[in-house]
Amino acid sequence: MNAVCKAHFQSLSYSRKLVVNRMKREPTRFGRILSFNNQVLLLPSSHTSFSKLIVPSSATTHSLHVLADEDRYDISSTEIRRVIKSHFGGYQEGFTCVTVNCPSCNTLSSTNKEASNELGKLHINLRTGYSFCTRCFLSGPWSSLASYMKALGASKLKSEKTKICPPGITQHLSQYTPTASTAEANEMRQLWNSAQPIHSLSEETLVPFLDKLRLGDLSMDTLEKVGAKINLNLEQLILPCLTTKDAPFHSIKIITPNRNQSDTIEPDSGPELDEYYRVEEKNIPKQHPWLLGYHLAKNKDEVIVTATAADTLTALDCLAVPAVCLPSGISNLPLATMAFLESFRKITLWLGHGVQGADCARAFARKLGEKRCRLIRSSEETPSALQCRMKGKNVAQVLKTALPMTHKSVTTFSSLRKDVYAEITQSSTVAGVRWRRFPVLSDLLKGHRRGELTVFTGPTGAGKTTFLSEYSLDLCMQDVRTLWGSFEIRNVRLAKMMLQQFSGLMLESETREMFNVVADEFEKLPMYFLAFHGQQDVTSVLEAMSYAVYVHDISHIVIDNLQFMMGTSSSEHSSMDRYYRQDQIIGSFRRFATDNNVHVTLVIHPRKEAMDELSASSIFGGAKASQEADNVLILQDKRTNDPTCRRKYLEVAKNRYAGDLGVMPLEFHKESLSFAPRNKRTASTKVAAAAAANNNNKVNQFTSSSLQSGRGRAQ
Repeated sequence: MNAVCKAHFQSLSYSRKLVVNRMKREPTRFGRILSFNNQVLLLPSSHTSFSKLIVPSSATTHSLHVLADEDRYDISSTEIRRVIKSHFGGYQEGFTCVTVNCPSCNTLSSTNKEASNELGKLHINLRTGYSFCTRCFLSGPWSSLASYMKALGASKLKSEKTKICPPGITQHLSQYTPTASTAEANEMRQLWNSAQPIHSLSEETLVPFLDKLRLGDLSMDTLEKVGAKINLNLEQLILPCLTTKDAPFHSIKIITPNRNQSDTIEPDSGPELDEYYRVEEKNIPKQHPWLLGYHLAKNKDEVIVTATAADTLTALDCLAVPAVCLPSGISNLPLATMAFLESFRKITLWLGHGVQGADCARAFARKLGEKRCRLIRSSEETPSALQCRMKGKNVAQVLKTALPMTHKSVTTFSSLRKDVYAEITQSSTVAGVRWRRFPVLSDLLKGHRRGELTVFTGPTGAGKTTFLSEYSLDLCMQDVRTLWGSFEIRNVRLAKMMLQQFSGLMLESETREMFNVVADEFEKLPMYFLAFHGQQDVTSVLEAMSYAVYVHDISHIVIDNLQFMMGTSSSEHSSMDRYYRQDQIIGSFRRFATDNNVHVTLVIHPRKEAMDELSASSIFGGAKASQEADNVLILQDKRTNDPTCRRKYLEVAKNRYAGDLGVMPLEFHKESLSFAPRNKRTASTKVAAAAAANNNNKVNQFTSSSLQSGRGRAQ
């Protein structure tokens, strides 16, 4: 939590503003900037070759992945407890939060006697200070709650002398609003109002539709309890996310049969994942904290947490224990959602999705409190709830196989047995996420896995940051939540590089409209940035990383580079040997990757020695870097007789998982800043995307052709 004040997070939304500000500061480089109807326009100058500018307009600047300064506060859990007790007179200790009566709900209950029977609870997260009321949805960062308590204390002092009304908490905290656009809100309202209730359909009509969703065994009673509806065309099952039975809903889940099944399933996916992709699940709005089935589990001591609505419906139909569905599946666990789960003393995580689901379940258990969490490891014997029913297994018996999250320092073969079997039978899944732009790298490393440390090195100016940008972007486009810490290059330039690699277009020659299309698609990626630049203390960096993993469920962290954490002159390290200091830092990143089950990619410069080819022993410092690393990647830059021509390739010098070593040839394409191999499809889709922009069909054409080709590049 301490890192939040020191290591600020940014995203592309913030970087857009910096791009515009930089253009204003450097008019000779970017030309004259005009403002017309709140749109930023650029007139090119004679000093630049830009024929058209791509700059963001205020209409396209969104708030995704942005943490403002007031969202960051340097405070410990002990201080949170002390401050809450002094201002609220006491609190209820929870697993991840402290709970007090919500001041906003108390105000409403004083004017509404019917509402006084059920007061809302304000949950204050002990790690971040984030507060959320599960009844009125009042929410805000610790800084906002602290300002309210400060104003409340000041009003009490004044009230002793003169009568004065206490300040309202709504002046400091605001009601939670998901990142829903007006179009999403209208779509949700229209779908729900036009749909028909379950009880209005006959069994002859309902059963064939449920069979398409692999839910043919569901009872009518279960569907009515969750308040399900079906659209008039019998193509969508619509499920509201309710907090209480009679409360209005704020989000819906939609289950639809997948007509393009062959395009969705990966070639190397296992049989368990195939079942998931036979139906499609969609959230409206896309980002929200509400749990499907929560109104049935409220006031219970035990709950089952699943990743899909189909699994939740199956569990509700077969088990006496209530079940809820996470709003974002195995992608992440929002802080507001954790407030809804705070009241449960026993949580069983049954996420399915093979090895990937088990990794996410362990990460979620650490956030929720391992002592109250139990895990059903997904395997052939214990798949997801839906698959258990489809295979004729007793769902209640599978629930009994849930194991507690044992102490991380003590284990037995009995607890490892299923994971060992998964390593043998699901090798392609255990290997991790494969790079789509770099198939040769995927063949060597087999995939990108959590819990590993990759050391990346190469000569100065060889293109390490450019390659890592595309290397991490490839994974991020496959929903690998990524945190970038660049100490050499500012985030504006890094975001610009990623945007060009993401689109495959030379954006300098494109229109502002095309930039907005590309930027809007890029903002949907789970990519985060650390606002560090220049020399930093490693403690601050590790605290920021820890916060990001906890709040944003980060699974891949890129640190560029280690040398910027060795030059600080704090009193503790000023007289420490430089090599010993580096070994300490590498050991810290190694422990962080293991303890938090995240992949850390660490850039370390080589020794400044004259040599034709680098090796693992060329890494600056002692031997600890190559010893601690699971993978060692070297960007080789060999000069030829022609000084204008260089031969670049990526060498895998260490591969602890598979043991395969080798090289991947690289060819740099300057127009797209990409090292990925060219193909005819990519070139044609770039032209199609550019033509689409000129024909006012930018969004559909770009998202359906250019982005798909970028994601499927080199397949």
